Parts: sequence; structure tokens; C-alpha cells
Amino acid sequence: MNNVLESIKQTWGKLSRPMQIGVGVFVLGVFLSLVLLALLSRPNYQVLFSGLSPEDAGAVVAALQERGISYQLTAGGTTVLVPEEAVFETRIALATSGVPTGGVVGFEIFNTTRLGETEADRQLRFQWALQGELTRTIRQINEIADARVHIVLPQRSLFVQESQPASASVLLQLKPGAQLSRNQVRAIANLVASSVEGLTPENVTIVDSKGTVLNSPDFGELGQVADRFEMKWRYEQQLENRIVAMLERIYGFGNVVSRVNAELDFSRREQYSETYAPVQRGEGLVRSVQTFDETYRGSTTSAGGVPGVDANVPGYVFAGQGEGTTEWERHEAVTNYELNRTETWLTTLPGEVTSLDVSVWINGDLEPAQLAAVEESVIRATGLNLNRGDSIYVASVPFEVMPFAPELTPETPPAIPLYYWLVGAAVLLLIIVLLVRALKVRQAVPEEAPLAASLDVVVGEEEAQLPERELTPEEQELLNIRKQLQKMGREKPEEVAMILRTWLAED
Repeated sequence: MNNVLESIKQTWGKLSRPMQIGVGVFVLGVFLSLVLLALLSRPNYQVLFSGLSPEDAGAVVAALQERGISYQLTAGGTTVLVPEEAVFETRIALATSGVPTGGVVGFEIFNTTRLGETEADRQLRFQWALQGELTRTIRQINEIADARVHIVLPQRSLFVQESQPASASVLLQLKPGAQLSRNQVRAIANLVASSVEGLTPENVTIVDSKGTVLNSPDFGELGQVADRFEMKWRYEQQLENRIVAMLERIYGFGNVVSRVNAELDFSRREQYSETYAPVQRGEGLVRSVQTFDETYRGSTTSAGGVPGVDANVPGYVFAGQGEGTTEWERHEAVTNYELNRTETWLTTLPGEVTSLDVSVWINGDLEPAQLAAVEESVIRATGLNLNRGDSIYVASVPFEVMPFAPELTPETPPAIPLYYWLVGAAVLLLIIVLLVRALKVRQAVPEEAPLAASLDVVVGEEEAQLPERELTPEEQELLNIRKQLQKMGREKPEEVAMILRTWLAED
């Protein structure tokens, strides 16, 4: 080993200074290239699971160690990274084995049978599994990062008056910047209530991680008011977006501003009306006809004579007595017609538009004819009814240009990090510069001995050419400097050559 080191030292000493610099630069370039290749050959790690609890992180790490898969932990141990080529395969394999569980246990808890388990223990495990299944289901909502469900199932009583209804509470952790709408909160309450026997949505309390109650039975009327405001806002936003989208196709993006104020009637009305109309021209729908005809025909004996005894004496005939024929007829007809009656049931649903007020501003200076065309198009697009009292205002004015900073769009990171390329380019440029300078120095600087000899010759010639007269102080000082240079060139030629070589390299 010593011989090898001694041989290297001798070989290094025989090399000239430019060659030593070149060899050093070459060795440095090879070393940096090897380091760069080592960095590039390292596996690229990607996220396998993120946001894990300590229990889930421990289960995932144990499963990866059993399979012999390399991993890295970041974000305080809540995120597990694996090589990029093994992300999907590992994720599927762990999901098949039930890892991670998300910190909850579902109905898989009944896959094992416990000896000596009582009915109370089984009921407790059922409640635990039901809470876990509901937690997993609620986590599927996009705006929710994590959830926890608590269910209270009271014991059944033989007396109806003493029985208590079931209740539940849900704790939600929302994703950064996310917000749940009232419909989503109502959906979660109905989901939990429909999954538990005897539970109603009114007995489900939903709270976020900030301690805000998202639903409560005490806020029923207030919730209805909030729903009305949300409906009104959504309707106005829909009309504004429709107006802006239509006009921006003509005047360009960002050149149209629209605002809509809508008045909605949320009252629910039911109206019943019954109208009777007379029969027109004696014609109508016959309801019933009743006809009665009566006829009588026969002979009659008329009475006559003078009242008294004479007229009643038997055998006495009165001259005025005689016989006749009688006829009698009667006809009755009754016709009943149906009355023209109209029954109307009118139900008005809440949310009817009672009035609309629309304002539109356009960037620029438009002619009155153009403004009138815009006004007509907005009226047709939004369904304004000027007879109802709706109003519209259209104007054009130059918009103020705000110095907003340009939005930064995220760039997709390359397969090889950018700083690797920068380091490689810097190393390559450094090697090229050093090699070029070394070649220039080698071509410009002569050997040490000829350099010293030429210095002596030059100094001697200049000294021989000096005139034989009394020198001025300045000339005397220059002569002394020349003599010192001559002496130094003879005594220390290597140092003088090094100085000249440095000067030439700087030039």
C-alpha cells in the first residue's frame, strides 16, 4: 500500500501544474457524476396513505414490514410513502387485508365468535359496529375529512310511558376551506336516523370540529328562514351567471358585471271557488223531466124544479129536468236542467317570483342602440315582466384596471427534480471553464529555464542600452528595479515564472 501511495505521489510530482489542474478537475467531475447518478437512481416515493391515526399508521407499517416493502414516514408519522411502482399494488393488498381500518370497527367484528358472550355483550358489539359503519359512510362525503358517531339505544321497557327514544350525535371534521350546505346536513341526519331503529332526524345532533351546531330541533323556524335566503341567493346567482355568460361572448371576458335582486313569495296558499252560470238561450243539459196528463169523460143528470113540497111529490114531473155529457182534461210538464257550476282548486307553492330588478354594467362606451339591444336581450333571457313591475338598468362605463397579481398555476413536477439538472449543468460548465483556462495557460507560458534565460537577456540588453550620463532620480529608481528583477530571475527563476504565468492567465 505504501508503494502504491509513493508511486502516485511521484507520478503526481512529475506532472506540470496545468496537468495537475486538469487531473483534479477530471476527478472532481467523475465524483460529482457518480453522486448525481446515485441521486437519480434512488426510488421515487409516493404517498400510500395520508392523514392516518397512530393506530392505523402502526398497522400499515407492520404490514409493509411483513411484505418487505421499503417505506418512509412523513408529516409526523401520519403519512406513509412507498416506491412509486408499488403504490397501487400495495394499496390494494392492504385494503384486501382490512388495513387501515380508519380507527373504527364495522360489522366485521362479528366474523369471530366469542364463547360465553351474553346478550348484553352482543348488543354492545352491535352498537359499536353500527357506529363504525355509519362513520365510514359519512366519510365518503367529499367535504368531510373525518367523522365520529355516537348512538344511544335506551333499554326497552314494558311500559310505553317509560320508554325513551333513541338519540345520536355526529362530530364532523371538515376539509380545509370546505363547508356543508343545509341539504347535506339534513342528508346526514336522515342517513343516521334511517340506520338506527326508533331514531328520528330531530334526535340527531350534528356538530363540527369548531363546536358549531349544524342542526338542532330548536332552530327549526330559523332553519326555514335560512333555506329561504339560500333559495333566493341561488336564484339570483343563476340569473346573474346567465346574463354574464351571454354578454361575455360578445364583449369579452371580464367586461360585464350583473346584479339581480329577486323578490320571492314563500307563502303557501290554497283557494277554492265555485261558480254558477245561467243556461244560455234556454238550452242546457236536462237533468229530469216530469209529465202529468189527466182526462175525464161521462154523462150527467142535471137537477131542476122549484124548491118545496111540490117539486118533491112522487110522480110529479118538472118541466126543467134533463141529461148531458161532461169532458175534462189536465196536462202538466216539469223539466229540470243542470246548473252550470264551476269548481276551482288553486294551490300556490312557495317560491313564486313577484318582482325582478336587474342591473348590467358593460366595459366601454356603447351607443344607445347597442344599450337598447342589450336591454332587450336581458329581458328575454331572464323573463322580466315589465307589466308586473320588474325593472332593468343597462349602462356602459370604462372599468378600472386593478393591478392584480397573475394567478400561479401549479406545475406538474418532472420525473427528475429540477435541482438535479441544475447541479449537473453547473458541474459541466465548471469542468469546461477549467479545461479551457488550463489549455490557455499551457500554450502561453514557456518552460521555466527558457523563461529565466530570456529574462536575463532582456534585462541585460536594456541595461547595455542605457546612455553614459548622469541619471535622474526616476531613471535611477527604474534601474534599481531592473537590477532587482534580474537578480531575482537568476536566483529564483521558478517564482518569477509562476508570477508571469499568473499574469498571463489573468490576461
